[in-house]
Amino acid sequence: MSLKAVEISLNEHEKRILTELKNGSHTPLHLKKRSEIILRASDGERNIEISRQMQMNRENVTKWRNRYGAASEELIKTEEESPRKLRGLIENILSDAPRSGAPSTFTDEQVACIIALACELPEKLGLPFSHWSPSLLQKEVISRGIVESISAVHVGRFLKGAGHKAAPSKELAESEDR
Repeated sequence: MSLKAVEISLNEHEKRILTELKNGSHTPLHLKKRSEIILRASDGERNIEISRQMQMNRENVTKWRNRYGAASEELIKTEEESPRKLRGLIENILSDAPRSGAPSTFTDEQVACIIALACELPEKLGLPFSHWSPSLLQKEVISRGIVESISAVHVGRFLKGAGHKAAPSKELAESEDR
């Protein structure tokens, strides 16, 4: 027994947005492909045909067709109440669902303190070295009680995410003092 695919019916505004997404030079690839799936589905193509033409797994085609079809009432309501929000809603429908992942081990405040400490010159804090390494910073944030424990690799990730490489050199700091 074969199941009937969800029927996709688009209004002109939806069709225009999906076409723009499909053809956009700055549109992420996942949105381009998923927009094309919906456009093809609205033209009456079957999932198996879409998957062959796009060289995709049929289950993925079915998933996005079903997701878009399930949102049809929300799309209609948004089109009526605030048409400017329609594009954002379509992009949201065609985007991956958020993944849970592990909860963060460190608070935003702790991360901010680690980064702030990395911006300080160790010599000005009375420490016997001129610049931070992730392992030296790790030991210092633990000794100051900012965190109970953290790996040097994790400290390095925070610094990299903040665009920080190391504290300024001694020469740079001295030139700034002048």
